[in-house]
Amino acid sequence: MKFKAIDKMWQYVIFTYLLLWFMILCFGGIATFVFNASPLAMRFVTTLCSWAPTIVLLATLNKLRSGSTIKSFYKKAFKERLNFRIFLVATMLIVGIFLVSTWLLSLFDKTTISAQLNFIVTALGLNILLTAIQGASGEESGVRGYLLPEMETRYGFLKGNLILGLVWAFWHLPLWFILTDYSGMHLLLYIISFIVSITAFSTIIGVFMKKCNNLLLAFCMHFMFNFVLTFFVGNAVYLLTLLALLYTAAAVIYVALYLKRNDHSLGQLTE
Repeated sequence: MKFKAIDKMWQYVIFTYLLLWFMILCFGGIATFVFNASPLAMRFVTTLCSWAPTIVLLATLNKLRSGSTIKSFYKKAFKERLNFRIFLVATMLIVGIFLVSTWLLSLFDKTTISAQLNFIVTALGLNILLTAIQGASGEESGVRGYLLPEMETRYGFLKGNLILGLVWAFWHLPLWFILTDYSGMHLLLYIISFIVSITAFSTIIGVFMKKCNNLLLAFCMHFMFNFVLTFFVGNAVYLLTLLALLYTAAAVIYVALYLKRNDHSLGQLTE
């Protein structure tokens, strides 16, 4: 029996999965069981592991895109001028969804919004640095720089972005079991909410990048998504559930507006 060769794009996904999971299990395991690392140290380990997509991309770029160099790749990724209005709308959307989710959670818990948040001024600088060099810097070259245009070329806008969102979500699979203490129904709810929220958020980024195809926009949106979460100290499972619902609603609205304004049929964008 002959097996069809795996597409280069999917080879990249597989290699990134393997490297990411290996780094998490290896470095995370050593830090936890050998050095009994502190939460701050574990955050540095997580930051290091988050660079797996970029490491694999840079190591295999010439194979993925024949003749392409690192310089030409990033020159193209940052070529289009950053649209400040688009950036502002994206920031307001992300912060707004987070605050509305926190407010709703405070109503359910019969507490104040301030009780769900913890803002430490002295730790702000380190928090910004770690958030910036973690997921946003480490992942976006591979996720939106390489995979997004490849997915859209193969599967169309909507289907491509949904598949990309799922790929991006499942890159975090080891973290669901290593960095959380959830079990049973709480763990199941956490995983489902994580997948839904990340897939919806990824689709929203895809829509925004149609208006401003600059990798810096994806970086900023990813950074802001992670950054606002660092201030939350309440029940993460329920917050993530609310985020999943609100981001899904926002994704449906933005995709519908994109389809309408660009006069595309659903079939044209999904086939």
